[in-house]
Amino acid sequence: MTTSGDEPDLREPVGEPDVPTWRSKRVVRVAGPVVLFLVTIALGWLRLTPQVRNTVWAEDGKVFLEEQYNLGVAGALFHDYAGYLHVVPRLIVAAVSKTLPVDHFAVGISAACVVVVAAVGVAVFVLTKDVIRSTTARVLLSLVPTLVPLGPMEIQANVANLHWFLMFLTPFLLLTPVRSWTKGVLLGIVALFCALTEIQVVAFFPLFLLQIRNPRRWPVLTGALVGAAAQVATTLLHPRVSAPAGHDSIPDMVLGYIAQPVAGSWTWSMPTVGGLIAAHGIAVVVVPFVVLVALVAAGAWIGYRGQRWVLASMIWGSAAVWCGAVVLNPNSMLAFAHFDADTWRTVWTFRYTAAASMYVIAGFVAVLDAFLVQRALWLRVVGVLLVAVVVWTFAANFAMDKSNRQQGPFWSGQVDQSDARCATAPRGNALIQIAPGPQWAVTVPCRLIDEDAAR
Repeated sequence: MTTSGDEPDLREPVGEPDVPTWRSKRVVRVAGPVVLFLVTIALGWLRLTPQVRNTVWAEDGKVFLEEQYNLGVAGALFHDYAGYLHVVPRLIVAAVSKTLPVDHFAVGISAACVVVVAAVGVAVFVLTKDVIRSTTARVLLSLVPTLVPLGPMEIQANVANLHWFLMFLTPFLLLTPVRSWTKGVLLGIVALFCALTEIQVVAFFPLFLLQIRNPRRWPVLTGALVGAAAQVATTLLHPRVSAPAGHDSIPDMVLGYIAQPVAGSWTWSMPTVGGLIAAHGIAVVVVPFVVLVALVAAGAWIGYRGQRWVLASMIWGSAAVWCGAVVLNPNSMLAFAHFDADTWRTVWTFRYTAAASMYVIAGFVAVLDAFLVQRALWLRVVGVLLVAVVVWTFAANFAMDKSNRQQGPFWSGQVDQSDARCATAPRGNALIQIAPGPQWAVTVPCRLIDEDAAR
């Protein structure tokens, strides 16, 4: 079935059980995203402990802030790091550092990231209107970036890992039907900034060809392609260097995928998963994975076109993030097929795990959406049970005090302690420690600390 223009309707007619009135549609379309945005911001902020909110993470300070001090905002904006561009994180660092006192930098970055991640979630809610049929499923999809179980461990509330969330948004930008030039241009701008921040958006190149005959969609493709081209050029000019170590075999990738992104989609405690594997063998994660694969196959079988596209994109995204990480970052800690029982008990939690698990959960939501909109009552009951599983997972993993920044060091306290040192050397610099360890520190000009102390 087609609608206005050349854009096909990915939903297809299915005889939805409950047809909402025009008023309820209007509420969902206008007020729903606003309320969802505010609620998601609150949830994202509450998941962070006060320690995490007031601690600067790794590249946020050592790379993005310090390079801004050295190169200026314009000079740092398109400066490469680790082989690719990070335009959105650098823009956020510039905005926060220019509008807030130095001692508020950590809290400001945390708040800005919470808002951006919430915006990503609401964008997913809006963009899936024509590909995901159930409003419940769309709300769950929108909560994935904020409530992903492993999020607070490392990737949330810092700009160093904000690129994962923009990558999560990318397939939805490419899947949503575009029926107006305004929407096409707006999404094109968003796609450009996503691509200028994360080089791995090229993994979704097959989606670039979807509905390519629709000219209103061309701005979206142009934004994604221009950003991706800039990333590829950057990595060719400044290639990322990884020291060869450990294993990156197919068994390592497969077992690691099951034990980390898949298992990590239901619990933030990877040591707990590792302990179960050490005690009972890999069957403890393989058997549930087989059940999950069967459920995904059933969802794909009964689902409709839009749901299948989302499901396929999420499966591909999770595999691309995880396998790419194992290949490009060879490390003995990723040699899962070679682990003994003691190694499993001390298994590490990787940022790639959290990123890939967002796609795993989103794929699961696409499956439950396929069940929720069926005519058969028993299929809808299965869908409701799957909704309960996702809600329980979000609730059970909401509070998490094992973040890699839980022990600080607190940024504001260190800035305050630098006042006295800077008073004796106002033209010098203060060295401020940040997470995740003593090897990370930021050199802050004393003139900035003195200016804030004088306020």
